Amino acid sequence: MKFEEMSWKEIEKAEKDAILFLTVGPMEEHGPHLPVGTDFLIAKHVEKEAMKALEKEGIETISLPSLPIGCCRMARDFPGSISVNWKAVRNVIYTILHSASKMGFKYVIICNFHMDPHHIKAIHSAMDKVKGINVCEPFSAYHYAGNLWPPIEEEGEVHADMKETSIALALFPHLVKEWEKLPPVKIKMDGPDALFKTMKEMGAEQGYVGAPSLANEEYGKKFMEKLVKICIDTSKSMIEGEQLPSLPTKIKLLLKLIK
Repeated sequence: MKFEEMSWKEIEKAEKDAILFLTVGPMEEHGPHLPVGTDFLIAKHVEKEAMKALEKEGIETISLPSLPIGCCRMARDFPGSISVNWKAVRNVIYTILHSASKMGFKYVIICNFHMDPHHIKAIHSAMDKVKGINVCEPFSAYHYAGNLWPPIEEEGEVHADMKETSIALALFPHLVKEWEKLPPVKIKMDGPDALFKTMKEMGAEQGYVGAPSLANEEYGKKFMEKLVKICIDTSKSMIEGEQLPSLPTKIKLLLKLIK
């Protein structure tokens, strides 16, 4: 069910135990081979598949209008990247969550596949601020704990890399351009540099870090199955009142440096 297609009467009468889904993701460069909407398109696909699976199990779901916005500070100096200040992103997400809470809804899953620390700060500070509603954005918790991606042999896969290119080949192959010809780019992108420098400044002149030429559709399909399962499991845990995925403590401390 799509929120924007419902009347206010239907929203008023809707099951308040229904799980609301909100997809969030910026337009951000993903190298010369992937579309700028890569993160958004992946998250939206996960939302659709997770909702479909939950509905089959008798769990009601409602899709909130998606937000094609976010903070992509690390890629802001590339054409195609639209980076919104993290505080503005936080305020928009908070307002949506607060409105859903006032309507009486109890649960929200945020589908987000963009891991820029400033963007994560925006989402999680909005979640921390809102009252009266249970909200979880599970993928960043898995990502920063090192448990999101299926195992691969290659190290240093970071952005528009083998992993994301594999997902793109599985979901929207018609939008993937000449990925086989790209040489690997290996640079370090963690610690304080990730908070204050752009990818270009760190050496990623073509906007990707990793080896996209090693991508394969099979890996992309396996990863998408894992993402959907995470969403489904998190939704059920939320309903049952069980512990939800949470950012590691060291990441929470790192995010406090963002002002």
